[in-house]
Amino acid sequence: MSPLQLQEYLARIHYSGAIAPDLETLEKIHQLHPNYIAFENIDSYTGTVPSLDPEEVFRKLVTDSRGGYCYEQNLLLGSMLKCIGFKVEMQLGRVVWKREENSSAARTHFLLIVTVKDQKYLVDCGFGTVTLTAPLRLNEEQPQQTPNGLFMISQKEGGYTLWIWKEKWLPIYRFYLESVESLDLEIANWYVATHPESGFKKNLVLSKVDEHARYTFTGHTLNIRKETGEKESVSIETPEEIFEMLKNIFRLKENAIEMLKAKIGN
Repeated sequence: MSPLQLQEYLARIHYSGAIAPDLETLEKIHQLHPNYIAFENIDSYTGTVPSLDPEEVFRKLVTDSRGGYCYEQNLLLGSMLKCIGFKVEMQLGRVVWKREENSSAARTHFLLIVTVKDQKYLVDCGFGTVTLTAPLRLNEEQPQQTPNGLFMISQKEGGYTLWIWKEKWLPIYRFYLESVESLDLEIANWYVATHPESGFKKNLVLSKVDEHARYTFTGHTLNIRKETGEKESVSIETPEEIFEMLKNIFRLKENAIEMLKAKIGN
């Protein structure tokens, strides 16, 4: 990625101030990215396999003001962090969200490990419902507070599990520090986007998080979980209500709405 593309990305997430490969910059980017670039699976939901070509990802998420799911979100984030000067490693995790920690799961979630002054951090702006809004120290087993929730990374038999506190500790995904190549991402992306039983093939899923709340839409319901602890659920039934939600809550534009119209009607 070029310095010009980096500046376009920083403008897209409303970043201001100096940039450097330090923890302060990483924390600021990590909080802004999932606010301004929504998690969305409109491509896979409407029958298109999202491209993982870096230039295409940049065009979609930055130039065209779209969102994307984990592969696109973290590919963009990783390339921007590399452009700043961070050391970035690609990893794949096994999703166990809403299941037991040791449940069988394929490696279908894409995450990043970023090194700052010899300290490795888990960096992930692509999990949707409970996506991180701050980097987490990798080899720290104590709970770590973020702007949007309390998280923990446990270790067992050489592997790691990410947890979130929601009245009790709930596992999100497991991962090992293993070499991941672009082809691994292509295979996982194809499976998630095309398998008939994939949740991203069958359901429209949208999510964003800001300093006030987490906003998640799936199954005709928009859930708003505020940082104060309050929860609001709004029924979204008609195409018109969905399109308004895309614009007003998730900041998506007509290019995203047009893709959905053929699927759900005008």
